[in-house]
Amino acid sequence: MTAHRTSLLLAVASALLLAGGSAAPAQVRVEGRPETVHVEAHDVPLQEVLSALHDRFGLQYRSDDTLETLKTGVFDGPLQRVAARVLEGYDFAMKITPQGIDVLVLRQNRPGQTAVAVVSAMAVRPPMTAAEVKHYASGHIR
Repeated sequence: MTAHRTSLLLAVASALLLAGGSAAPAQVRVEGRPETVHVEAHDVPLQEVLSALHDRFGLQYRSDDTLETLKTGVFDGPLQRVAARVLEGYDFAMKITPQGIDVLVLRQNRPGQTAVAVVSAMAVRPPMTAAEVKHYASGHIR
């Protein structure tokens, strides 16, 4: 009985090693500058892709979701476009400022729901001057 148990254990251990060894390792590679980002992902959780974008470009992100959806693909373009493509399948809000990009990942889309993606580019309009604030406060529409 002991010989049978030993051979069974060896068979199980071999099967586990073969199964683990045949899978390609999950990996993410990020290169470029914010204007020309290149991301290659292979079976990597979304959280790891966003973390790599944070480490390389300072992309800020937060979410209540665990962001475990596996991502595979090549993503090229400006940082905000790459981030939006990586977040495909999630509802998110993105704020773009001269200081960088801040992403709030809301939830994963569900079948039959409309996706929500909000992008705010703060650099498009500078803050109002004191005269503009006074003009706006007095009820005049610009």
